[in-house]
Amino acid sequence: MSNNQENGSINTFEELESNVRYYCRRWPAVFASSQGSVITDENSREYLDFFAGAGVLSYGHNNPELIEVAISHLRSGRLLSSIDTFTPEKRAFLEAMEELILKPRGLDMVVQTVGPTGATAVEAALQLAQGITGNRAVIGFEGGYHGMTYRAASVSASMPGRKVVAHLGDFVALPFVDIITNNDIELLDNAFRHGVNGEKIGAVILEPTQGEGGARPFDPAYLKVLREMSSDYGALVIADEVQAGVGRTGPFFSFEGSQLDPDIVCLSKAISGLGLPMAVNLIRRGLDAWSPGEFSGTFRGNNLAFATSAKMMSLYWSDPKFEKETEAKGILVRNALQEISDTYTELGFEVKGSGLLCGINVRDTAIADQVALAAFERQLIVETCGDGGTIVKLLPPLTTTESEINDGLGRLAAAFAAALA
Repeated sequence: MSNNQENGSINTFEELESNVRYYCRRWPAVFASSQGSVITDENSREYLDFFAGAGVLSYGHNNPELIEVAISHLRSGRLLSSIDTFTPEKRAFLEAMEELILKPRGLDMVVQTVGPTGATAVEAALQLAQGITGNRAVIGFEGGYHGMTYRAASVSASMPGRKVVAHLGDFVALPFVDIITNNDIELLDNAFRHGVNGEKIGAVILEPTQGEGGARPFDPAYLKVLREMSSDYGALVIADEVQAGVGRTGPFFSFEGSQLDPDIVCLSKAISGLGLPMAVNLIRRGLDAWSPGEFSGTFRGNNLAFATSAKMMSLYWSDPKFEKETEAKGILVRNALQEISDTYTELGFEVKGSGLLCGINVRDTAIADQVALAAFERQLIVETCGDGGTIVKLLPPLTTTESEINDGLGRLAAAFAAALA
């Protein structure tokens, strides 16, 4: 395709698509195909994808084994949309979740299918918590991002690059805690004791490892205190694992090992394994207080996603191998990021994150944007996050090979050199 043809193709989007479009401004290419960790544009240029659809494609683009499941399903005449009726695909998904994910982690939970997005899962979790406790106020955290629907946005304290328009008077954002202090404990206790504008606290919502807030995990000691205090005050703990869950940090859940022991877990993004719209909540069995039909939605029965999700869990979570591989890749990435950071010691860069949710805090929005642009020019796709978008963030597919990781890290180092020249 000639430059004129390509520009004409992009002009179509500029003329006909809403101004709200965002990622296409970061990466001005027309992407046409993909496989694994590589996206190819209309001019046959290949890009290493270290963004993975904001974590949706954790198991790679067009994962061949999951594609075969999807093709077989589509050709079979099986149901695609089933609301919440019984289907063989839903049964297989529920059984895989129980046997491969919940039981091995000692979690006695039921599954609520909520629709296509993580924000819907958050909406459902908040509604259930209010119904159980009778209390509407919510504790969240600086840097927390829980979705763009009105209620989900109202409990999000940080949405880089976006205006927060939904502020309800029943939410308090506490500081993010990477190393627990007595002051953090006092702030949490005060929030529980005083509530918000006369409203008592019904729920605490947090990402145990924040994504948009800066690729940063909470101190596990703080999560233990939070769990204990929430129980004492009768509030539910909602773990938003939409971005960091489903293996992104190594374990299936990013809260594993922390004693957070959440009452509700929100899952979306990577849960279908293939990038299909799907979201579920895991609810502590004794807290499943919904009445039939109380929370509904048209797209709760995506049987194609049920089928690919069950296959994803059986392929990658039937033994500890995949988790250990992700942890090893995460160490490889962090070591390389530390080398980049050490190259610019005078600038005070800081490596963040765990597993394959990580990045470098360059402490300057312009520098982070320049690095992301220089990476794109080197056919590497990375995004920024954190307060002011100062963190260059990496979210490669978990299936990315070690060779591809090293290739991408080399391109990233070159991008830093170009941006800081």
